[in-house]
Amino acid sequence: MTTPEATTQKPSRPRSERLSATTWLWVVFWLIFLVQPVTSNITAGGGRTAGACILIAGGLLYGIQTTRIMRRMWSGRPLTTTEQSITGLVAMVMTGGMLAAAPLLGQSAFALLPYCVVVLALGSAIKVGATLALSLCAATYALSPSLTGKPLETGLLFAALASGAAAGLGAFSAARGREAEVAREDAALLRVQEERNRMARDLHDILGHSLTVITMKAELAGKLVDLDPAKAKEQIAELEQLSRSALADVRTTVSGYREMSLSGEIARARTALTDAGVRADMPMSVDAVSPDLRELFAWAVREATTNVIRHSGASRCTMTIEPTRLVVADDGRGSDATPGTAAGSGNGLAGLRERAEAVGASVAVDTSDGFRLTVGAPPRNYGETR
Repeated sequence: MTTPEATTQKPSRPRSERLSATTWLWVVFWLIFLVQPVTSNITAGGGRTAGACILIAGGLLYGIQTTRIMRRMWSGRPLTTTEQSITGLVAMVMTGGMLAAAPLLGQSAFALLPYCVVVLALGSAIKVGATLALSLCAATYALSPSLTGKPLETGLLFAALASGAAAGLGAFSAARGREAEVAREDAALLRVQEERNRMARDLHDILGHSLTVITMKAELAGKLVDLDPAKAKEQIAELEQLSRSALADVRTTVSGYREMSLSGEIARARTALTDAGVRADMPMSVDAVSPDLRELFAWAVREATTNVIRHSGASRCTMTIEPTRLVVADDGRGSDATPGTAAGSGNGLAGLRERAEAVGASVAVDTSDGFRLTVGAPPRNYGETR
């Protein structure tokens, strides 16, 4: 039972809030490296205090812009063109402040260089960010003697390059992560679509056959009501059984656990053909059929039986089964049948071809003399010798 305390418990923070807290922690940690240059120059007083304020302003710009960039990256959303332009403008302002502070602070002013590089690397396209960051490092290195009277300290240059490389790798990883997420979503949608197609195909095959037999039996029962009431009752009873069986098939198919039985389909086909006035010549055993092909052959028997009853007008149907081959032939209309049905282009036959391809088999239809359906696979695929 749910307690009142459980129902009033505060929900966990949303993902955006957790990202914000993590981002601020990351940003504040790296700002620690500005503490020493700022405090030492403030303590020195004079013009150095103004230079220290520039460092503080640059650090604030870095913190605000980096937070915005990282929240976008970690939430799986790439920066827009406008946001990338804003990032470039922020980096320019930071760079201008750093160069303006250099005559006042000397080499301490270049403590902002790694932060400028990180903003460029995170907030630009990978190649553009790398080019801009390297150009900024090179320009700072070239200007350092004229601005401070000394060459740029090796430690500051290394820190800038290392920070830029780390930020660039982070941006690259985030971009690849977004692409992988999109690919996973596309794959999931594809699997859903394939499952829908499979379900539609199975329902068509199940209901197409069952409803055809039910319609035929209903017509027969209607004709026998006055002529032979006892026979009509038998047909009606079989109608009830068929409808219940079709309903059960639909339920199990929707549940995803339906399996076809070749022997069961042959038995049902024999009964349906006989009731339709078609002489059925079918095998009594399916033991020789490869286990890998039995379900496919069962679907083939169902589809062929439906075609014979619905389209062919045949008087005889013959079925031949070999270990890796099934042939169903009738003496019906063949190529004169309704277009798109017995000619081999109906939905049922299209679904059967898909099933056959999935197990390395093939489906062939011949309508030159009656209707002939052949489903087979190379024997070597199923453990047999040539």
